[in-house]
Amino acid sequence: MRVKLLLFTFTGLLLFAMGAKAQGSATISWSPSPSSSVAGYDVYYGTSSAMVNGSNSGNYQWAVPVLNPSATSVTIRGLTPGVTYYFSATSFDNSGNQSGYSPEIVGVVGSNGSVTLTSLVTSPGQIGFTVNGAANSQSVVQASTDLIHWVSLLTNTATFNFVDSNASQFSHRFYRTATIPN
Repeated sequence: MRVKLLLFTFTGLLLFAMGAKAQGSATISWSPSPSSSVAGYDVYYGTSSAMVNGSNSGNYQWAVPVLNPSATSVTIRGLTPGVTYYFSATSFDNSGNQSGYSPEIVGVVGSNGSVTLTSLVTSPGQIGFTVNGAANSQSVVQASTDLIHWVSLLTNTATFNFVDSNASQFSHRFYRTATIPN
């Protein structure tokens, strides 16, 4: 019983920008567990990473239960603009057994517009997602291997699809998107 956020098939994180006007929100999507015993999902989040020595400790501040086993997304509201949030998910069965944590994803709540990422089915060694933003807003997709140095890969008008065909060249690669202010 496993849950993967955004259908990732390699070790890595996806970073993305989110936004709202007064309060922020994040829409988190995942691939459903293939297990028929899944009763639902728990989406965990907080303002600090739960990653310790390359493993997810599960030490998050909040959790949102998703009690529908066929659900593939949840929107978390009431987030503070400008704050970085860390997200991970698990699946659980009716007996209370819980899967391991999914890879952690990170988002900074923006002050304008909203960006939601949805996974794309890609070829092996590639990763892809759809960037949905405010109508006619410009968004940039950036990648990093160390969370310090970022390279811009694509700037486009929302909504658009992004596919990194070079993903397999990296042992891990982090992604983020940001809305470019008008």
